Amino acid sequence: MKRSSDEAIWELCLKGDKRAFEELYKRFYPLLYNYGCKFSADKDLIRDCIQNLFVRLIQNHRTLSKTALVKGYLLKAFRNHLYDMLKAQSEQKEMFPCIDEILTFESESVLSATDKSASLKYAIMKLAFMELPLRQQEILYLFYVAEVSHADISSAFDINYQSSKNLLYRSLIKFRELYFLKWKEAQIHGSKVISIIHTPKIKDIVNWLNPEFAKEC
Repeated sequence: MKRSSDEAIWELCLKGDKRAFEELYKRFYPLLYNYGCKFSADKDLIRDCIQNLFVRLIQNHRTLSKTALVKGYLLKAFRNHLYDMLKAQSEQKEMFPCIDEILTFESESVLSATDKSASLKYAIMKLAFMELPLRQQEILYLFYVAEVSHADISSAFDINYQSSKNLLYRSLIKFRELYFLKWKEAQIHGSKVISIIHTPKIKDIVNWLNPEFAKEC
């Protein structure tokens, strides 16, 4: 079963095969957990949400629909379920409150403290990213960090394939505009921007983005 495709596993889930649900849970737990961390800092809530989602899927397997986009289906279902849980607990927060958690601190890629030019670049990239509309933050995260396909993103967002590509393109354009705007501001108020680099969570900031995203910028 471990070698089966997502679609084949899902077909078994539609028949109520608990082993198939277990395999699906193991296969997508990391993606759903990391995705959930961009909506809430409450990690226990996120874990509970994932478990509750799969319990519901198992209980309601007879009403589930066939899909060739299992990843997108689960992202959408999880997102809606997490939203309901946050809303019910009056803890609905802005998307990506824990933006620092998507930074990758690989020892071999950490910037040298003496590389001020590169450090400034990544600090400005972070500031620009945080000013993007929330949906644009989300698609950039899903496509470049979580490496989710446009097909699955379109399923998760309830939009068509071309709309997903258009949204990503607009997000990159907006990100680039904000980046150069922040860069110009840094030339005038450099000390304020540079001071960000020396905060505990950002002083060793690296390029957390997919290399293809970096090239786009």
